[in-house]
Amino acid sequence: MSVQGPTLTDMPAVDTPGPATAADQQVNPSPRDPRASPSTPRPSGWSSAGTVGAVIVAMICTLVALGTEGQTLEGAGMSAQWRWTIGFVVGPVLAVGLVWRRRFPVQLCLAGSAAALFLPLDSFVALLSLTWVFASAGWRRVWQCTAAAAAATGVALWRDAAREPTHMVMSSTDSVTGELTYGTAALFWFLGLLLVAAAVAAGLVRRSMSETRRAVADKDVQVARARGLRDEMTRQEERELIAREVHDTVAHHISLISLQASALEVQRGAAEPVVREAAQQMRSSAQQAIAEMRGLLTTLRSGGEEDPTGPGATLEDLAGLLDNLRRHGRWVTSSVYVSDAHTAAPALTRAVFRIVQEAVTNALKHAPGQPVEVEVRASQQAGVFIRVANVVVAPSPAAGTGSGIIGMRERAERFGGRLDVGMQAQWFVVTARLPWVPASA
Repeated sequence: MSVQGPTLTDMPAVDTPGPATAADQQVNPSPRDPRASPSTPRPSGWSSAGTVGAVIVAMICTLVALGTEGQTLEGAGMSAQWRWTIGFVVGPVLAVGLVWRRRFPVQLCLAGSAAALFLPLDSFVALLSLTWVFASAGWRRVWQCTAAAAAATGVALWRDAAREPTHMVMSSTDSVTGELTYGTAALFWFLGLLLVAAAVAAGLVRRSMSETRRAVADKDVQVARARGLRDEMTRQEERELIAREVHDTVAHHISLISLQASALEVQRGAAEPVVREAAQQMRSSAQQAIAEMRGLLTTLRSGGEEDPTGPGATLEDLAGLLDNLRRHGRWVTSSVYVSDAHTAAPALTRAVFRIVQEAVTNALKHAPGQPVEVEVRASQQAGVFIRVANVVVAPSPAAGTGSGIIGMRERAERFGGRLDVGMQAQWFVVTARLPWVPASA
């Protein structure tokens, strides 16, 4: 007995309760390269203590420089007083800015150098930031910042050397004799070279440590990639082995079935129409199985997706699948409404076809001779809704392994959809909802 419902394609979609809304396919991001990460590592306890110490030392240096300069402001011009006032604001800001010396070393180094050049401030901020410029910037930027910090250090020392000996930072008075001792030009030169050399040496050490960490990270990435390639090669070898075994065994036996069915179909003694029709159906099914198996073997050998041009590649193929079942005497009622089928991604149409095919096959296997209801609705606005139901027969004539349901669920979840299986009254119902994936995706 065969009951046929409407089988329509490219018709306006009909509202169905519960279909999934259209959604874009989500793609997993690839692993992030450690060298490309813009974020900075969370500072450790020692690093935080070093930051606090650097800010305190910078504040002390700023106060000493401004205090020494303030002793010479009496009788100075308005411009000197304004520079001192601006330095009193800029100095603490730069000192606090050392908190971000790892993230913005170049900017902080250049700002500290400019402040020491044009304001009565020292070059501590510029020299300390220079060590981090070595660790993170290219060589061209490193030499530019080194030149700026060296110039700022020279100007700051020259400014101190040009003051009266009693107002120099590099001066001291004996508490007993009252004798004044102050730095000579040679001392200032030596001190300037020493400060710049120390900053450069510390920067080179930081750069070496940074390159070492980067090399270790690169090595870890390369090891992970090599491990992934080995795994892929192993899986490819396993796929090729499976493909050879399937081709040499299953395909051979199916070919023999097709040949035997052909011989039975043309045999003179097989004059019964029923026998000829059965033989023709056997031959057609065997040839279709061989065609699909060839596509499966190609997929196994290439390790890629299923062939988008093979059987079941479009939503229109659903009509042929269900019609073929009815021609073979199956009791199938179908209702298929699809609109804009040509805009769907081939992977989506393939998944829909396979879900319907597997659900119907399970229904015919576990409940032979019982009615099967198939409903498929698909459109860009409503997504894809699938429902396959069959009357339950107890006990089932065929034992199942559950792999078919697992495969259907995996196909649905791959597109962010959902597949539900369960009993509704005396019917076993399989429902699936998948978002619409356009061909452009």
